[in-house]
Amino acid sequence: MTYNYIVKNVKINLEEHPKDLGDFLPSLLRIKPKQIKGWKIKSKSIDARKKDKEGIYIVYSFIIEATNRIEIDKRAKHTLEKWAVEIANNGSCNTMKKPENPPIVIGFGPAGIFAALKLAQAGLEPRVFERGERLEDRVGDVKEFWEKGLLNGESNVQFGEGGAGTFSDGKLTTRTNSPINDEILRCFVKFGAPEEILYLNKPHIGTDKLRKVIVGIRKHIESLGGKIMFNSKVTDIIVVDGKAIGVEVNEEEKYQSNDIIAATGHSAGDIYKMFIDKGMFVEPKGFAIGLRIEHLREMIDKTQYGKYRNNPILGAASYQLAYRDISGRGVYSFCMCPGGEVVGASSEVESIVVNGMSYHERKGKNSNSAIVVTINPDDYGNTPEKALEFAAHWEKRAYVVGGGCYKAPIQTVGDFLQRKKSVSLGEVEPTYRPGTTFSDLEECLPGYVTDPIRNALTDFNKKIEGFSRWDSVLTGVETRTSAPVRVTRNNQSRESINISNLYPTGEGAGYAGGIISAAVDGIKTADAIIENYKIKQKIFP
Repeated sequence: MTYNYIVKNVKINLEEHPKDLGDFLPSLLRIKPKQIKGWKIKSKSIDARKKDKEGIYIVYSFIIEATNRIEIDKRAKHTLEKWAVEIANNGSCNTMKKPENPPIVIGFGPAGIFAALKLAQAGLEPRVFERGERLEDRVGDVKEFWEKGLLNGESNVQFGEGGAGTFSDGKLTTRTNSPINDEILRCFVKFGAPEEILYLNKPHIGTDKLRKVIVGIRKHIESLGGKIMFNSKVTDIIVVDGKAIGVEVNEEEKYQSNDIIAATGHSAGDIYKMFIDKGMFVEPKGFAIGLRIEHLREMIDKTQYGKYRNNPILGAASYQLAYRDISGRGVYSFCMCPGGEVVGASSEVESIVVNGMSYHERKGKNSNSAIVVTINPDDYGNTPEKALEFAAHWEKRAYVVGGGCYKAPIQTVGDFLQRKKSVSLGEVEPTYRPGTTFSDLEECLPGYVTDPIRNALTDFNKKIEGFSRWDSVLTGVETRTSAPVRVTRNNQSRESINISNLYPTGEGAGYAGGIISAAVDGIKTADAIIENYKIKQKIFP
């Protein structure tokens, strides 16, 4: 018989960090090494708050598998705070009632992927319609855009297998405290993600590893009977007597179903318009827009970690900043990408959208994040149509200011603060592709966004020395922080409040923000459908 324990809040000074944590644990607990049968890291975080006085600490929690009940020596600094019980469930899943037509999932981003996976595990053999390409081909389309400025409107950073998160930092953090979070992380590991995402305080996977994971999940869904169809744009929702009964694909083929999950992502403006035309209840909501800022990674690492910055245990440093402007608007950093790059994320012709992306190792020369300002429904007319028009207006404006050919407008922080067009760079070189143009960013955002950003940059410089350094680079515009509207749904059934059988899901529906929260929402929607068919669920994944 073995016993599992959790040891919490183990703080190890970086300068004293052992090479082998396994050799360290017996001395930590003051027990004999033979009493430990196995161990693993439950959580890991970095505490650099007192780096100049005490140094940097790595803070762990461990799960210890012991051969017997452990009696802790009273001289030990840590105690076993609670039991850790892990239950293996190998139960099967039997469909008690199978629908005549399988469920339909629109979109194959995080919400659509995990909804389809859950449905497939339940034996419901979902049909997935994705407007863009499978990932193997999508990567080529994105590369052609970044290198040549040739935009494929249906296969780009926003549309295609994996959704917008595929070409991002691959952050796996979320503000939602759901037990499903751990299930999703375990699923990622099962299909190739590094095991460290299970315990890191700020897990990230990186665009390079995330792509392989997504392909693995897709193939697993197909092995369970699911069908995933690419280049398959849903051009109509078929509604009869207030019920969705099917979809039209590519303006010709029709598929029937009583369960339609709309996981279309936050950039599918044409889908939003179709929903509105169908009479679905769509409401405007607040979101945020702004710019991307790039610094030298070495500078950010130095300010955050000091003399310890090159320690491989720490990796590239991150930050999270917020400021309340005198105007009352919130300004905050968003989607910070340590050692990453700013990427072209346009999905509409003659429009500029920027985002941040990094690879797993985060070894790029620059670090970047969005600096965005809150936008309220009153700013754009308080209707869903006006929300869509508002974001599109500034994206098209940035295209014009950038001089066309999908070149992004840029400005150094020093020139931005002095309200003058940039003419030269310093040490920081912009990473955006397919190219940049020196501009005055005042021309591609409203004053109630640029003025708060100026004030915030001054404030952020007090928190991170050098943040508003003159040669840091600003790139415009960032407009896709979240969906500008919410497709309202019934809290219990998760269906649209006025069209039954239609399940708005994920970030595009306005109910999630990021990979994990969108995946959680997709799973919950799938669970609601599964419950309708009285299915005994299989473990996930």
